[in-house]
This record gives sequence, structure tokens and C-alpha cells, in this order.
Amino acid sequence: MRHLSQPHSSSASWAAALLGFLTLEMVITSCAGSENDVGARESDTDGGSASDATADANDGACEGDCDACGSSDGLPCSDVEWTVVNTNHPGGVGLSSVWGSGPNDVWAVGAAGSAIHWDGKDWTPVPVATGWSLQAIWGTGPNDVWTVSSPNLIFHTTGFANGTAQWSPVTPIWDSSNSSDQGRRLLRTIWGTSPNDIWIGGDSSLERPPSYVRESGWRSIITDGGTGWAPISIFANHQIKAIWGSGPGDIWLVGSQGIGISFAAHTNGVAAADGGLPVWTEIDTQSLPILHAVWGSGPGDVWTVGDYGTIRHFVAGAEVWSVVDSPTTESLRGLWGAGPDDIWAVGENGTILHYDGTAWRTSTGAFPPGKKPHLFSVWGSGPSDVWAVGSGVVLHFSGSKSGARGANR
Repeated sequence: MRHLSQPHSSSASWAAALLGFLTLEMVITSCAGSENDVGARESDTDGGSASDATADANDGACEGDCDACGSSDGLPCSDVEWTVVNTNHPGGVGLSSVWGSGPNDVWAVGAAGSAIHWDGKDWTPVPVATGWSLQAIWGTGPNDVWTVSSPNLIFHTTGFANGTAQWSPVTPIWDSSNSSDQGRRLLRTIWGTSPNDIWIGGDSSLERPPSYVRESGWRSIITDGGTGWAPISIFANHQIKAIWGSGPGDIWLVGSQGIGISFAAHTNGVAAADGGLPVWTEIDTQSLPILHAVWGSGPGDVWTVGDYGTIRHFVAGAEVWSVVDSPTTESLRGLWGAGPDDIWAVGENGTILHYDGTAWRTSTGAFPPGKKPHLFSVWGSGPSDVWAVGSGVVLHFSGSKSGARGANR
């Protein structure tokens, strides 16, 4: 555990394994494509196979109660936990993030400025005026919703009303519209403690004028001209993948540092006496693979997931993150829970995991035979109302079923 005044490149306990891991990482990355490629994340255009499979899935997958079809897991429909929902969203257009304020107010965003809204009965397209992919969505309530893409593409809406929503551009972190970095340097996550306290994290090495100091995280501030953005850390070479907190005095960042090693840091919100930035404590993840999501049931019970099925757990008073057995080697991208013994994680190739307070187990989705879509985000309003989105697909969990294996307790 380190209190940070300067960024550091790796936990000492992992230094001996670094060279071997990097060799493996280079081999895997050469096959999978760049993680900074927005197309690969949002619509799986790395060769077209995933988006083609997803388009077919939308045409032939089980929907609703799944009464008349089976799944690629070979289970009868009565036992499949997650069903594919018809949203009329184009099958080849990926969705990267889902969030809602309640069961009748759910949002999902993704490639090419796409945004859709669930009002409890139907999904309605409410696109944002940009051709760039939207990376994350979050809000403080039904009338305060935010979505982000790149440093100059941040949008806000006051909610869904009369069958639509109006998205307004927000003051950019910096105007990268004429920069070659616009499509490469992305904002990856958004979270906040109130409508006037919004936190954003993204790719490393975003050099913001006029200082051109490298930054990867920002916090909203009130200025004479409206909303402004101030850096939240000195993590110059880090990529912030996810932010979560139980409140303004308990905030976590996870992602990658330097050359692609995981990191996790915590702040109690107290600013340093010299720089005015929150003081961050970096806590050893006992992991080399990059972390993509973080969620907790409270200050002393926090989870994070990442590449190659990595699952870590942090409890109050611990010095390091605990290594948790994972039932998969697929990369995990999204994380959400209804409570300490009811947590979901989703990831690549249709991976869905559930934690029941004792162990993580695989869950089932009504995917047709063939390549399963990648899943990037999960959110729910409660234990029996959970949504997951990914490569042109929306899934819904409405409660445990008699023969289900993942969510039964």
C-alpha cells in the first residue's frame, strides 16, 4: 500500500514476473487487436466476425420468456437465466455501457453516438449528435444523465420525456477536435457524488493545454462560465478504466498503469496541502492483467474484475486486494451488484458470472449456437431486474429459474 506523490510503474512483488508476462501479452494482443481501438470495443469490427454473429443473434436469439427455443448451452428455455431482448437497435452496432435510475428508466450507449432508453415497456432510440462512439453512461437520477466519448465530447440530458431526450454538449475537458488524438484518447468511465461533482477517467497521456501536463482523470468544478474540469490525480501514465465510490469520502479508481499492468487506487477525498488534488493510496492488486470494472456494496467491501477472468476483492483493513478464484479465463468488462451476496460480472464471448456470497459461478444466456457476443457492461435496479449490453445485444435477467445454475443461492 502506497500513498502516492509520484506515479509508479509496478508493484514490487510482481517485478520478477513482468518480462514473461509482457511476452505473453504481446502475443495475445497481436491476435486480439488494440484495446484503444474504439471499433473493436464498440462494434467488434476487428475482422467482422463478432458483429456478424451478433446480427444473426438478434434475428434468431431467444427473446422474452424464451418459450420455444433452446440455447447454445444446451439448456431448456425454462432454465436459461438471461434472455435476449429485442430493442430494434442495429445488430452490428455495439453497446458499451448501461445505467439506470430505476426499473422504468434505463439507458444504454455505444457506437456512432447511439443511445437507447427503456421506459418499462419499450426501448426507444435517443441518439446523441456525434459520429463517435460513446464509452460510458451514468447519472445521479432520471433528470441528470451524462455520457462521454473523448475529451471534447461530453454530453448531458435532463431525462427522457414525451418519448425522447435532448442531449446537450458539456464544456469539454479540452478541445481535441483538431487533434490526431481525438479518436485514440478516449474517456472510459464517468461517476459522481452529486450533479455538481462529476468524476471522469480515461486514457493516459492526454496532454491538456495550456500546461500540456499529462492527465487521465478529472472532476467537475463550477466556474464563471459554467462547468469546468480539474485534474483529480498525478497518474500521468495511467489509464483509468472505471471509477466507483460509496460517497465523496470513499472513491476507487482501477485500470492500467504504464505499459499495461493493473492498478487500483483509493482516496478518502482529502486534498493534498500543496497541489489541491485528492491524496490517492495505491493498493497492490496482486494482478498483472488490466482491470476494467469496480463496484462495492460499501466502503469495506469492494470488487474489481479484468482481463483473463481476473477477480479481486478488497475488505476493510486489508493491505492488498485478495485473489479470488474465477470460473473463467475470458476477460471480464462489467461489474454490478444488488448486495454483498448478489453480484454480476460480464465479459467477452458471452461470459456472465454471478457471486452468491460464497463463490463465483457461470450463468447462462439465451444465445443461439455460434460465436457469442462480447458483453461490456451490467447494471440493475434490483436482484430481479438486471441488464447487460455488448456487441449489438441487450440481455435481461428477471430472477432465478428452477434449473438455473448461476444465480440460485
